[in-house]
Amino acid sequence: MKKIDLWFWALATSSKGNPFVAVITIMCFYVMFAFAEASIETLFFGEHFLHWLDPIFALAFMTAAGYSVWQCAKYQMHKEI
Repeated sequence: MKKIDLWFWALATSSKGNPFVAVITIMCFYVMFAFAEASIETLFFGEHFLHWLDPIFALAFMTAAGYSVWQCAKYQMHKEI
């Protein structure tokens, strides 16, 4: 859990505590992940297909976006103190 905290603290620090920038960054990671996943499926199977893991991946990235907003709030509180 400490590594995850460190990753999201780095995201909050690099976005200077701006939650909008942090969420947009996570959204870009999700788009690139979906693009890479579709490319690999097309490479191996000849077509992209929908499977039951797609909603789980989307939920994981939504959770990451929420956690990044929380880390941005911690960053801003830390900056005020």
